[in-house]
Amino acid sequence: MSRCYKLDVRFKGISLEEVKKIVCEKFGWAEGSSYEETKKDAGYLECDGSLYGGMSEKEAHDQIYSELKKIKRDCKVKTIFTYLEELPYEEYGDEL
Repeated sequence: MSRCYKLDVRFKGISLEEVKKIVCEKFGWAEGSSYEETKKDAGYLECDGSLYGGMSEKEAHDQIYSELKKIKRDCKVKTIFTYLEELPYEEYGDEL
């Protein structure tokens, strides 16, 4: 069973290309469709993807984090996972 997520990766001290190589190529996250050109130089990568086999968000973060630290030991990395299958919402209009 997979769970769909939006993944935001914020980083400093490592290039966007290096981050994309790990996040997108190694771990299979797809660069987000709403990714804006202006964010490319801001230390930010937005991706869409899934976690499989009961993997937790923390485990996925740890994998990404450790691989990026292998490339640039002094880089700073933060991941933000948004679970897309149970987002809060508001309903408006007529009862159907």
